[in-house]
Amino acid sequence: MSRLQRGLATTAVCAMSAALLFAVPTSALADADPLGIRINEVVSDGGDPGDWIEFYNHSADDVDLSGYIVQDDSDKNPYEIPAGTVVAPGGYYVIDTLNEDTDEGDFDFGLGKGDSVRLFAPGDANGAQPLLQTNWPAGTHQLPSWGAAGEGANIEYAATAEPTKGAANIFPSGGGESDGGGAGTPGTGSDVVLNEIAYDEISGHTDRVEIFNNGAEPASIAGWTISDDKRDRFSTPFAEGTMLAPGAFAVLVTDVDFTFGLGKGDEVVLYDGTGTEVDAYAYENTSPTATFARCPDGTGDWAHATAATPGAANDCTTAPVPGSVVLNEVDSGPADWVELYNPGSEPLDISGFELRDNSDDHRWAFAAGSSIAGGQFLVVAADTIGVVDGEPARFDAPIGIGSADEIRLFDADGALIDRTGAWEGHAAIDGDEIAATLARCIDGRGDFMLAYATPGAANECVRPTVAINEIDSNGSPDWAEIVNTGTAPIDTSGWTLMDDDPVGHAADVTPLAEGTILEPGAYFVFNGTDHFTFGLGNGDTVTIRDADGLTVAEHAYAAHAEGFWARCEDGTGDYVDVGVGTPGIRNACGNPVRINEVESDGEPDWVELVNPTGEALDVSGIVVKDGDDAHVYEIAEGTSIPANGHLVIDDLGFGIGKDDTVRVFDGDQLVDSTSWGDSHVAPSWGRCPDTTGAFAATAEPTPGAANICVGEIAVSPWPGSADVRVLDSIPMFLEDSSGLDVQETAAGTFLWAVDNGTGTIWKLKAFADGSIAPVDGWTEGKRVRFQKDAANPGAAGPDTEGITVDGGGLVYLASERDNSDKGVNQNKILQVDPDAAGADLVALAEWDLTDLLPAVGANLGIEAVEWVSDAMLAGALFDDNTQAPFDGAAYAGDGLFFVAVEDGGGVYAFALAADGSADLVSTIDPGLAGVMSLDYDSVLGVLWAVCDDGCGGKSAQVAFNGTDRPGIAHFARPAGMPDINNEGFATAPASLATNGQRPVWWFADGYTSNALRTGTLPVAGGEGPGDGSGSGEGPDSGGGAGNGGGQPDTSVEPLPGTALVDGNRGDATVDQAVVAPGGEVTITVGAQYAGVDVEVWMYSDPVFLTRGTLNADGAITVRIPTDAPAGAHRLAVYSADGDLLGWANIEVRGGAALAATGSDLPAGNLVLAVGLLIAGALAVTLRRRSQRA
Repeated sequence: MSRLQRGLATTAVCAMSAALLFAVPTSALADADPLGIRINEVVSDGGDPGDWIEFYNHSADDVDLSGYIVQDDSDKNPYEIPAGTVVAPGGYYVIDTLNEDTDEGDFDFGLGKGDSVRLFAPGDANGAQPLLQTNWPAGTHQLPSWGAAGEGANIEYAATAEPTKGAANIFPSGGGESDGGGAGTPGTGSDVVLNEIAYDEISGHTDRVEIFNNGAEPASIAGWTISDDKRDRFSTPFAEGTMLAPGAFAVLVTDVDFTFGLGKGDEVVLYDGTGTEVDAYAYENTSPTATFARCPDGTGDWAHATAATPGAANDCTTAPVPGSVVLNEVDSGPADWVELYNPGSEPLDISGFELRDNSDDHRWAFAAGSSIAGGQFLVVAADTIGVVDGEPARFDAPIGIGSADEIRLFDADGALIDRTGAWEGHAAIDGDEIAATLARCIDGRGDFMLAYATPGAANECVRPTVAINEIDSNGSPDWAEIVNTGTAPIDTSGWTLMDDDPVGHAADVTPLAEGTILEPGAYFVFNGTDHFTFGLGNGDTVTIRDADGLTVAEHAYAAHAEGFWARCEDGTGDYVDVGVGTPGIRNACGNPVRINEVESDGEPDWVELVNPTGEALDVSGIVVKDGDDAHVYEIAEGTSIPANGHLVIDDLGFGIGKDDTVRVFDGDQLVDSTSWGDSHVAPSWGRCPDTTGAFAATAEPTPGAANICVGEIAVSPWPGSADVRVLDSIPMFLEDSSGLDVQETAAGTFLWAVDNGTGTIWKLKAFADGSIAPVDGWTEGKRVRFQKDAANPGAAGPDTEGITVDGGGLVYLASERDNSDKGVNQNKILQVDPDAAGADLVALAEWDLTDLLPAVGANLGIEAVEWVSDAMLAGALFDDNTQAPFDGAAYAGDGLFFVAVEDGGGVYAFALAADGSADLVSTIDPGLAGVMSLDYDSVLGVLWAVCDDGCGGKSAQVAFNGTDRPGIAHFARPAGMPDINNEGFATAPASLATNGQRPVWWFADGYTSNALRTGTLPVAGGEGPGDGSGSGEGPDSGGGAGNGGGQPDTSVEPLPGTALVDGNRGDATVDQAVVAPGGEVTITVGAQYAGVDVEVWMYSDPVFLTRGTLNADGAITVRIPTDAPAGAHRLAVYSADGDLLGWANIEVRGGAALAATGSDLPAGNLVLAVGLLIAGALAVTLRRRSQRA
């Protein structure tokens, strides 16, 4: 179907034929009124399939729209209506936003909050006066859609009751339909108002809403309705003839009068019979009785109700709160005073209460008759008279508040009530002690922190030194960056980001995890995937709140930036519309080029620049200086740096000193600089991680390549095919694709897939070329349900992120939360029988792992699960409990379940018991920022841990070796794989291998098609059993029989590389999977070979390493030759009589390039190939027009 056809509604509306294409239209937009056509309906917040615009022909003639221009409020990206577009009388014409992934749709701009749609004459894009225009209110999307109400051209626009793409508009409260719009126009005020709202059962009632007639006459409420904050679902209208007497109440009850629930933080809207909004109240979840009410009825302000009284007079009398007292503010210099606060509503007698500093000898008591009123502050100053040793005395007689001190409060019986905690140094703000105190924020209950002096009044604390530094309000997703502008670390645990709708979006934020620290000068990015789920609008406010809900930083912007709103300079400068976004690093004020690595003690010295963007970057004329302005190097005209590439400057013309600085200028503007103290830094000074990180000493110099940081694992190219292909160009799955797993059975190999939005799973037949086909009965999948929801098919269900199959064929799902309560993290594993009857699979068993895993945000929990049998793990996995290699006999069941936590990237192995309990056996750090999928590779005997686009699609191989330090190797995604949100990964068994290759699969979240992709990995040890030939050499093929030539005198004739296969691998393990040339490796073949004389050989070409006797564990240590080439190798252990006892994989890093060995596979496809390091995950995105606001 063409774009033009997709744009036409299917309601017999647009006459499109050859005759019409050549007909002269009888009505054109340039004619005088009536225009003949109008903008009829707009969806600006993602509809079906995205934003869309509907036109309606209200005339009696055809209207030719050929060549007319459609634009939003921006002058960019005008959309020209295709030639031949004719709208018949009473017909509709719909255009959709362009989907950049599928190339489907029409216009290439997003419709935002407070946006507009404009129509211009042909050739008049950005004209002075549009022919038609509609604007919707600032800061809103006007959900569910924005529609025209009225007849012909005499219309008004308002929010509709529901989107009606290609059909007549429908407005709230039975307003009916008219020619494309609902009947009714905005009315006047009414004496009938909202009066009481009960939103939770702690009120003593189900959700209910009360309305009240505040007038002196009976009022008709026929057709009146209510809605919640979404304004797209409504109560049953009051019946015809319904009247509300003066001073009378009417109550609407959930599940009786309306089907939607009222949230804990929601809005109730009241509409009259024409659909006009007459009253509304938005509330937060702050009422102790979950009830808000007007007091007095009908006219009073909204307040917390003392009790819910539906159908009766409201009660807002405040229940008394007994008096109490806490320390609230302290000034230790230069004027000593202490402020107390009573958070109750009743007074408290504090006769005999004592204040003490850090010494019990220093005590001062309140005199008899002293009290503190409810809700009031009481200041004890230096000259306040109290009692000391039974005699009247000033406060400063026994107590002088020191620079290293604390204040404590005791009751009359000597019991400790409160204490400030000790401090070191008088409080000061910018060196001013007079202005500063230590105070609780919030009064009475917050922690003590630096504050402005406010004796006897509410505290005003000094907010953290955090600035909102950069905003992308038109991204995919939106994000905002903060920076610590101070000199001390800041604990940001519990912080959230909010827009200008804190009530409606209260449940749409995820607080930062406990222990989140923002170091001085560091950046943190709140993104619309992990931290909030709403969009930032075209004119909005970004607010950063601390764990107590207090505002830390805030910025309001009037409209979307053409690029990104960024401070120039970082943290302190004005907001500027910049063309390049740099989340997590310094803002792109000027050219975005950055310093990446410096060698200040080399021959010669050099500076490496990096392009942090996804497109080639022109750096002509960029100037590099050291700390001396006279030392200038200007980059030559025509110089550019490839996307995410590096440029090394080693002909500076000046030397870089040991206590120097490197600076980069774009004209007169400083765009980057770095310095390193008072001495040279060896081996070099670079960003860690590469491109995005802060500067530090590197592990080794890497001019022209990605930095290798201390403790960092180098990233090798993907060891399989560079190309991947899409398997579902026609939609097969839902939108929230997540985990994958492979099951090998006698009936064939099957790929399992799961959707996290609905809990749906699919079973697919897998083939050797990577293609798949749904198994009979599984085309639509089956839905997994919690046990608690067995009788509730309408429940939202589990957020199933991962899937795995055990040896018995039972399926297990990893769920990080209940989709009906998305704000709460709940890490569970669910077991289901996939062969059970019906479309829904209720969990047979559930294991709650939440308390056994790190505390994380609601949407940052377990993302993957993988079952691995005891046989695969015995002696290989390190057991944290026994501090020894794993023995499955010590735990319940066969096999362990590995789960990955997105936040932090940890992998955890659990033994699951039949009673629902679980034992944490092992914790593994694969070295990734996040892990979205896990897969045990039965061919390589390794566990894959895979990250999504949060770290550029990087993956880790974890090789268990019986120690607490498994071998870890990192790989980039295949070159042909786009950097997308892949949340599933699975490898094929050897039975699916052909020509030395076997398929692998990735599964991407957020796509209804193009979600499932396949690529390849090589088969270890030559051709797989599925190739049908049994011939050919694998990646470790040797150079032939014999000792390889030039070997020392040996007693063993080693096998060729092709003869090392899984069947003779034995139980061999190595203590480290990655080793440098000249390094030592211990290979163990089993205690049953203790005392055996052996020879150890290294492949590809068999190279003799050593001979010796195996120790009691069946192990021997060998040294890797210093000239060993970089890449994948194998160590093979032979007995003195020539029997192969076992072999294991290793990877040599840091050597020369791996020589070709006659293999049919290119070196780039070796299982553990090591090539050039690739650039780190992209931290920068170039502006593109987004489809969402």
